[in-house]
Amino acid sequence: MIYAFVKIFTEESHAEAFRKGDLFMKTIRMFKEHKDESGELRGDPMEGAVAWYPPDKIKLEINGQEVAGSEISAPIAIHSNELLEKNAFCIYSLDSRGHESVSAETIKDFKRTLEIHEACYGLGAYCVAVLNVQEFINRCQEKVKSLNIDGTLGLVDYFDELTFNGTLPKEMHGFQKRSFFSHQREYRVLVDLRREPDIYTMNIGDLSDITTEVITPDEFNRQLEITLPDGSSA
Repeated sequence: MIYAFVKIFTEESHAEAFRKGDLFMKTIRMFKEHKDESGELRGDPMEGAVAWYPPDKIKLEINGQEVAGSEISAPIAIHSNELLEKNAFCIYSLDSRGHESVSAETIKDFKRTLEIHEACYGLGAYCVAVLNVQEFINRCQEKVKSLNIDGTLGLVDYFDELTFNGTLPKEMHGFQKRSFFSHQREYRVLVDLRREPDIYTMNIGDLSDITTEVITPDEFNRQLEITLPDGSSA
């Protein structure tokens, strides 16, 4: 279950533009090629992977000579050019993944799961929360339909890059990343524009009726409160 979305921004003006309905969408290729100054945040060189092969699972031959898996320094990722050209809007999801149920004993852990992870603070100093998830999704779907383009929405799944071996499920292409990024708890709107430019802004209409004012990620975490039917809270 998804309770809310939170979008993090580097510029306050971008956060305000989002509240007006602007969804800033880069191609998957741009995320793949993006270089972050302080570790992997927005950039991921493995974006758009459709297959993943760890070194110890690979048999590689060059001119008839086999290269031992121990000599291969990193996993081999197979990418799809078609997928790399699609545009994505990415947003942090407050969802119940990892918690089948919540009790007075587990509510604090559940709250920590929903909070914006500190590792995401590097994505920007400003954020806006979407308080009506279904309405946001509805507006995205209606816009995609009006543009007569292919679009898919959904949560990103995270695979174990140390143990996974093989082809990633086709129906999840564009919605799977390494578990290294699992703290980002990402939800995506993925569209196939089949056109230039690489960057596209899709306006889905004013969102001020279903979003918070612009705040900081730290403020969001401090303001987050959870209360169970039995009165337990965190």
